Amino acid sequence: MELSLILTPIFSFVLLKMMLEHRSKAREDNVRLLEEALKNPALDRATIESLAYQLTGARSPRTAGPSRMMALLLAVGWVALFSGLGIWLIGEIIGQQGATAGGLLTSIVGFGLVTYPFALRELEARQKA
Repeated sequence: MELSLILTPIFSFVLLKMMLEHRSKAREDNVRLLEEALKNPALDRATIESLAYQLTGARSPRTAGPSRMMALLLAVGWVALFSGLGIWLIGEIIGQQGATAGGLLTSIVGFGLVTYPFALRELEARQKA
């Protein structure tokens, strides 16, 4: 029993140390490969930015990810779209014209909110080109 109390922390330490060394070596290899890839003169700008992001973790200002507002708009759009479809379906089942019309209108607005961030991103991409 006492032997297991002694060997368990030792074994755990050795295992943890081996795992950390393996991760460190893999990270070093990855960084070395990325550095070599960045030295290639035949790379286009998008590939260089992608490799630099993997190397540093920082995005360039012009390729920033989706804003929180657009993500919120997309989430609200999904909720509105599927809620509207559900209300529309329930309105059809129970025969309520008001619920059917409200569900249809809500689903159309939700679809518009879902597609707006994608349309805006496409429009921005076309203006840059």
